[in-house]
Amino acid sequence: GDEPMVARCRAIWDVAGPEFELTIDPNERFWRPTEALDLARELVKYGKVKVFEDPFPKWNQDWYRLLREHGVVPVAQHLGAPTDIINAIKAECVDYLNLGGSMVQFVRNAAIAHAAGIPCWHGSGNDCGIMEVSYLHAAAAARNCILGSDFVGSWTRVDDLLIEGIQFEDGYAIVPDKPGLGCELDMDAIARYQVR
Repeated sequence: GDEPMVARCRAIWDVAGPEFELTIDPNERFWRPTEALDLARELVKYGKVKVFEDPFPKWNQDWYRLLREHGVVPVAQHLGAPTDIINAIKAECVDYLNLGGSMVQFVRNAAIAHAAGIPCWHGSGNDCGIMEVSYLHAAAAARNCILGSDFVGSWTRVDDLLIEGIQFEDGYAIVPDKPGLGCELDMDAIARYQVR
């Protein structure tokens, strides 16, 4: 509530243009639906909001459904347990899902969302390269993983510890087709950053 969210988002849109889609992720910091709704209404005056992710504590699905019913912005939850995904679907409280889990569990979680007609994306924890490449393979295997995923570790770390990190072409991540995960650890970088 104390963050200058509108000013920050307007500064981004001033540079990138109002069609640049922003994901707003308050990480469960709103304690009243009116806070999120007021912010959503203000933001859409200036640019495109792709989704509000986790605006409220996740146990309060009624507030998610209320925000979703207003139709100002799409609403998402970041979930990893199949039971939580099923409960969100039953509560009709999300438009999208940010899913996690192991490679196999992510594909299973995405299949649950797909059965309900809900698009998803693969979340990340600002991870190193090998983990993000595994996420990329899992995202490519899920037919409803059609939203931009969070593979940002290589942009925020000094080194992703790979010889060649995720490659992008025309705004899309290219799934490696080499053996294994399709990437190779940079052993020199691992030695350089090893803590003894």
